[in-house]
Amino acid sequence: MSVGKGRIIGLTLLILLTVLSPVMAQGYSMIEDDVEVKFNYPSEIKMGTCITISFWMKAKSNLTDLSVRLTLTYHANSYTQVIYDKIIVSETSVTEGWTTSKSINVCIPREDAPDPHLQADLETSYKVNGSSKVLEHDWYMSIVRSETYEELEEELEEARSKINSLEDEIDDLKAELDEKEEALESLQEEYSSLLGCYQQLQSKYDQLEKSYKDLTNQYRELDRRYDDLRDEHQQTLLDLERLRAKYDLLSRDYGKLDENYRNLLKDYENTLADLKTYRSMYQDLKARYGDLESRYHDALAEGASLRQRVADLESRYGDLSRTYQSLLGENILAKNVIFAQAAAVAAGVGIYILVSRRFLRRAGGKPEGANLNSNEENSKRVQKILSGRRVTIPRDIAEMLGLREGDKVEICLGNGRMIIKPAREEASSEEKIIKETESEN
Repeated sequence: MSVGKGRIIGLTLLILLTVLSPVMAQGYSMIEDDVEVKFNYPSEIKMGTCITISFWMKAKSNLTDLSVRLTLTYHANSYTQVIYDKIIVSETSVTEGWTTSKSINVCIPREDAPDPHLQADLETSYKVNGSSKVLEHDWYMSIVRSETYEELEEELEEARSKINSLEDEIDDLKAELDEKEEALESLQEEYSSLLGCYQQLQSKYDQLEKSYKDLTNQYRELDRRYDDLRDEHQQTLLDLERLRAKYDLLSRDYGKLDENYRNLLKDYENTLADLKTYRSMYQDLKARYGDLESRYHDALAEGASLRQRVADLESRYGDLSRTYQSLLGENILAKNVIFAQAAAVAAGVGIYILVSRRFLRRAGGKPEGANLNSNEENSKRVQKILSGRRVTIPRDIAEMLGLREGDKVEICLGNGRMIIKPAREEASSEEKIIKETESEN
């Protein structure tokens, strides 16, 4: 009997504690990415009384121009009345982790109205990294009643007296309670089986918790690798920008090099054309040189023959001179014979001089008058300047001057004209020709 009564009283107290716990105090929380706000206040207020509201706030980021306004509105029947409207927080700048708290006193009007209540409006404004942000929240705060739960507790004491009167009924319910105890035993058996299931589930939970820790470690590793890859990506972007700038620079250099290449190609084609011209000139000069070389050997042979004849004539002239000296004292007839022989010698010398002049003319020399006339005729020929150190002379004029390929010439200016003369050296022309032949071979 006493056991059943104690259980019923315990259940009654449990129900009362469940009902009365929100009556003593109530709170409101606002959790955002940047701020966290909490309010503590009674859930029921008696008309004509004053209450104290506790305010607490925390900054979760660096904020600027922080402002928090609290507005309390009293709702009664069909009208509303603002009983509190103030800025409770005003800060120029706060850092992460900054907190503040405040107590706010508010008095409730005495008007008697059906089901009045108190509503709260919270307006929060601040700046995060220069960006403005405004948060607005309103909620049903407290009920305003003419009778509070403290007065109801007195009525509760009266109800407890009535409970004593109900104890008789509890005795009647003992039989029913015994049945319930039997049911409780069966429930305990079920509880045991459920406890076994719970233990199995607990084991699975432990395994899952271990798996969760492993996954958490893997996540941290992946997050670290992600940071590394992000840094590598940023470095790759920087390298790409540098390569793009280098590519643009190389493209401009390529354009300049391409233009230079085209100019060089054009110069190469012109040089190749000049080379072909020089090659044809070289072949022509080579043929001329072969002809002049053959003529030179013929002239050498003829000169040797003429020198031999001159030597013979000189020998005869010496003999005749000696004979003339021996016969000087002889008669006039002998003198006439000597004079005749002297005339023959003079004739031979004249023949020698004529032959020598013919030889010189054939070797390239001509009379000065003819050379001057030929120079005047060929002076108006247009020749191309091939190099700053070389002079190209027409073939016929070179033959007139007795010049060969590689000979030196003198260039003079006179009367507005350029005069080209053969350069005379101490060595004989025959020695020059022999040296040039040896160098060519």
